[in-house]
Amino acid sequence: MNALAEAGTLPAWSSHRNGLPAGWFRSPLGEDAARFFDENGFLVVEDALTAEEVQALRDDAAAICRGRRGPVGGLSEDDPSLSDDEVMARTLCIHFPHKISPLMRESLAHPGMVEALTTVIGPNVKCMQSMLFIKSSGKPGQAWHQDEFYIPTRDRSLTGGWIALDDATVENGCLWVIPGSHRPGILWEMFEHDDRRFDCSAESRGWTWTNDDAVPVEVKAGSIVFFNGYLLHRSLPNMASAGFRRCLVNHYMSAESLLPWYGLMPGGGGQADYRDIVLVAGVDPYAYKGTVDLAGVHVRPSGEGGCGNQHRNAEAAQERARAED
Repeated sequence: MNALAEAGTLPAWSSHRNGLPAGWFRSPLGEDAARFFDENGFLVVEDALTAEEVQALRDDAAAICRGRRGPVGGLSEDDPSLSDDEVMARTLCIHFPHKISPLMRESLAHPGMVEALTTVIGPNVKCMQSMLFIKSSGKPGQAWHQDEFYIPTRDRSLTGGWIALDDATVENGCLWVIPGSHRPGILWEMFEHDDRRFDCSAESRGWTWTNDDAVPVEVKAGSIVFFNGYLLHRSLPNMASAGFRRCLVNHYMSAESLLPWYGLMPGGGGQADYRDIVLVAGVDPYAYKGTVDLAGVHVRPSGEGGCGNQHRNAEAAQERARAED
């Protein structure tokens, strides 16, 4: 049984299905998975990746952090005297690793990912972002936020697919979610913060729930957590004495909707459509527009030494990454 159930922390809305807590599913998925996602804003698919697939992604993460897959803006220079774990521990998160890693690009359309995405979104699905979180012992988490604040879709189809590359626990900084917080369809105001438990990303405030409404999503390596773009979620620091809480997080949406993201799209207005995307299922109704390579691979500011202006820092890192390509 999942650690969440063992700890007795399942919320009142939960029930059990096939020995799993509500919201935890195994392939093949059915209508109950889609219904749970619609009502609660998240679901977990257990054993979506094999142990061999997980290890291959871990190995690839180490290669990326050593700069062996291609240039990464803001990445520390490789030190051959350090072990892979020591090298990875220097970095919290890398954006767009699928741009330099064939394996992570392939993982965008992993069968376990596609099955769930086509269940909760629809038959036509595209991906616009990947993020590799390393989060070694002592590294910060992320404050409460909604992904749709950063990636604005027109149809509210934004969905995160969070692949656990290590067992994710409360101790090492698993995800926490507020079930049902996606349903109002409101993007709450974001504020800069100085809470060193979290990285440089802003914090969502002003909503009506409390931290007591949140539940931890503890999962085994190889599981995928799916969550709606409006769902409030956060993670706390990795407080384990050693080790990592690694994950590969990809963001998806309906390929039938335009994506007015990053202010980089030609045309603007109602026709704005970001085309640095990868189709992972079905057909792309806008394929006639072609695709472009806009996003640069870069390290996300984690907060050590102060965040400064994280938006300026992130933009500068992307510019450096483009210049190095």
